[in-house]
Amino acid sequence: MKILLLNAPPLKKFGVIGQMYPPLGILYLASYIRKYLKDIEIKVIDGYQESYNTLLRNVKKVDPDVLGVSFTTQASTGAYKIINEIKKDNKSIKIICGGAHTTALPEEVLKKSETDMIVMGEGEVTFLEILKSVKDKDQNRSILGTALWEDGRIKINPYRPLIRDLDTIPFPARDLLDIKKYPGYYYKKRRRDTSLISSRGCPFNCLFCSNPVWKHQKPWFRLRSPQNVVDEMEHIIKEFGVTEFFDETDEFNANRKWAEEVCDEITKRGMDISWKVQMRADNMDDQLAEKMAKAGCWLGLFGIESGNDETLKGINKKLTISKVKQSLGILKRHGIKAYALFMAFNAWEENGRLKFENKTDTLNTLDFAKELIKEKKIDLMSWSLTTPYPGSKLFDIALRHKLIPQEFAGRWELWDSSANLIMKLPGIGQRDWIEVQNKGKRIQIRLLLTSGTINIQAIPLYVRRGLAQLNKVIFSKLSFRRISTKVNLDQGK
Repeated sequence: MKILLLNAPPLKKFGVIGQMYPPLGILYLASYIRKYLKDIEIKVIDGYQESYNTLLRNVKKVDPDVLGVSFTTQASTGAYKIINEIKKDNKSIKIICGGAHTTALPEEVLKKSETDMIVMGEGEVTFLEILKSVKDKDQNRSILGTALWEDGRIKINPYRPLIRDLDTIPFPARDLLDIKKYPGYYYKKRRRDTSLISSRGCPFNCLFCSNPVWKHQKPWFRLRSPQNVVDEMEHIIKEFGVTEFFDETDEFNANRKWAEEVCDEITKRGMDISWKVQMRADNMDDQLAEKMAKAGCWLGLFGIESGNDETLKGINKKLTISKVKQSLGILKRHGIKAYALFMAFNAWEENGRLKFENKTDTLNTLDFAKELIKEKKIDLMSWSLTTPYPGSKLFDIALRHKLIPQEFAGRWELWDSSANLIMKLPGIGQRDWIEVQNKGKRIQIRLLLTSGTINIQAIPLYVRRGLAQLNKVIFSKLSFRRISTKVNLDQGK
């Protein structure tokens, strides 16, 4: 049996991050399948690395029995087009879809594409069971964690429990892709870097985050053993010669004791590595920061989101401005750089009433960012527009309060948090959000260019894929009209 796994790209590849690192989700699927299913041939295609026509030709060339397709919300429109084109050419191929978008909106995926079955939630065990069913030709239509058409109606099966012991999952099958094509983030210390994931899930419930869509399955938050995490680092060093890592885990310091143990394991093995990690902007003390620095961590990415305490409470961040400043100060004492992530125009509910940041509130967040820069508490920052992605509580709020204009409804290719304000908030016109977005992006780019951390090798890719769009957003001086030429989005008038 021939299996092909596809990381489907957006219709327009204006994103950058999706091309910086290998798609670990489908590489985990590949390694799991290879471990438990024999007599198969498995290949991987990363659509972000290919043109649309080349992608279709390569799928046809492989001629798989089963095609597994993973895609994000923004890529879903493109994924539907690819799936339908492939199915039109080959009716016998079995197409299985997975990912956060399919988990949040299974009915949409089945209605808009020629998908045979979708995987909801964590995919390894479910996808393996689907493949066994296809191989044995038993037509099992009750596999846990799946949705499909049956007798003209969509059947959604019960969710599958999550894998409790993450150490039982083999390392991602990075050998199935050319790792050299992935230059890593545009900020780094070593010549090459790559990504890994040390845990799955998050114990928090931020309003804007789509991760809670996975919480249908239990247990939600799980940690790999420190030994297993560091074993993967050593494996990557040996097989691919990479000595810098980005840990894509949601909150590295959510369990501080475990985080310290990971650092201790790296130090105990005497590894000469550099790494960066996503963290909570609290739950930080000198002991953890010291261990992180000693183990080679040089950058922490913090989702601060807003400079307003009322907003942080409203979006369920469970964070305060004073705690943010305290944690950043601790990092600085130990020589670890900080990357702050902020969002413009946050929204939430209070007793059923819509609450949101107006233009003044959002500019306050930029003032807070400037304050942190002046105090040398942050070295890099990201500025994006709050987007109600499917699966998040914010998405439900946006639907209840009719915040998503018809122009954006279902047009997922436009759901770009760096360029579009998807929610139509009262009193926030197009001119307002473009002005605020431009101001934030200028600060973001200025910090990047002066940080001394730019990944030189990533610049050609960054320029080719993203700079044209960023230039429009950052330097337009309110003449930015890319979206308004496509849709009539004259908000606030």
